[in-house]
Amino acid sequence: MKKFLSVVSLLLVAMMIFAMPVFADEAEETKPFELPKGIQKYYANDVTGKTPNIDGTIAEGEYGELTVRVTDPTPFVDAGGDYIENPKEYLKSEYMDIWFAYDADNIYVAVHDAGPEKFADNDEFTSNDYPFRSNYFFCFDFTPEDLTDYFRFGGFNTVTVWNPNMQYFEFGKSNRAPIKVAEWVTECIVRKVDVTTGADVGFGDLLTTNGNPNYYGGDWELFIEMKLDKKAVANALNECYFTDYDTVPNVMYFNFGTNMYRRTECKLDDSGNEKAVGDGESQYYRWLGDTIIRDNNADYEDYGLYEGGKVNAMMDAIIFGDENTVIAPADPFPVRETTEPVTEAPVTDNPDVAPTEPEETDTPADDETAAPVAEGGCDGSVSLAGIALVAALGACTAFVAKKKEN
Repeated sequence: MKKFLSVVSLLLVAMMIFAMPVFADEAEETKPFELPKGIQKYYANDVTGKTPNIDGTIAEGEYGELTVRVTDPTPFVDAGGDYIENPKEYLKSEYMDIWFAYDADNIYVAVHDAGPEKFADNDEFTSNDYPFRSNYFFCFDFTPEDLTDYFRFGGFNTVTVWNPNMQYFEFGKSNRAPIKVAEWVTECIVRKVDVTTGADVGFGDLLTTNGNPNYYGGDWELFIEMKLDKKAVANALNECYFTDYDTVPNVMYFNFGTNMYRRTECKLDDSGNEKAVGDGESQYYRWLGDTIIRDNNADYEDYGLYEGGKVNAMMDAIIFGDENTVIAPADPFPVRETTEPVTEAPVTDNPDVAPTEPEETDTPADDETAAPVAEGGCDGSVSLAGIALVAALGACTAFVAKKKEN
């Protein structure tokens, strides 16, 4: 009988050992965040220790290497609408040079708009030989896991300053932001230049003077420099989306577009000055962030882009780092660290009496105390198996003892 019970005990032990799930081997590692398939990626330059000077002049190397030159933008019906097949090609600039840079505290964006080429008309008027202005609009998205939450602002006002108001989008729907552009674009200069003479025809910022006036005098180019404060951007996210960001991620989504205007028919007024007849014409172009997602078989639902939604093009990804950078979205609700109270030795009025030392106990230190094991973990399985094993062996021992008594 003893031999039989020993065999039974060994079988029970073997069954429990082989029945234990090996969660440690099967546990999947946390996958790094991946950008949407098909998205265009650019890498910003680290300018730590060589802060760009926001003055309307883009010096060579000021923002590091040129990020991208765009010569073939995508034509759109409007800023957020459908692309079109037969745009007015003469209502776009010759090219755009765009730089992205960053340091520990700021994000920098610089644009050189080379301006439009001369329009080949055959009339006697000159004020319609060149388009006289482009409006500029920028979109920034600092939530890489959701392409439908983003900010948009631009230079739509040509009278005094750029439009100080900002829109924010939630699930692709436009809302009036509770903050102004200047609250997170902490520095910005816009400068318009006559290419022939080199003279400034517009110089301004976000708050005081318009740097992008209408210009009918000939060939022009335009420079935009802006600095975004990372903490202010995080605060803007919190204001609009009721989050608690304390930083921004090391990637952002971005698009950039223009809407260019040109006089068509003209006439002379009583003073002999040229004056427009009618409303003229305009054309939207998107220079960055123009990856069309319509009729694309890729699955973008994980990023908030659903079939039938209003978003029809993906922004481009601007990565603050190089090709080896691991994308890390910021935590919208970070766990704040708390400082443990420091226990000081008791104070005594008698300098000859040493402070009472705490008594030694058998209680393990905090770092030696076993943390509770999550349900389903490997350690939990071993512990449960051990308990079952002890119970089984106890049952066998009791059975043997009982037989001896009998």
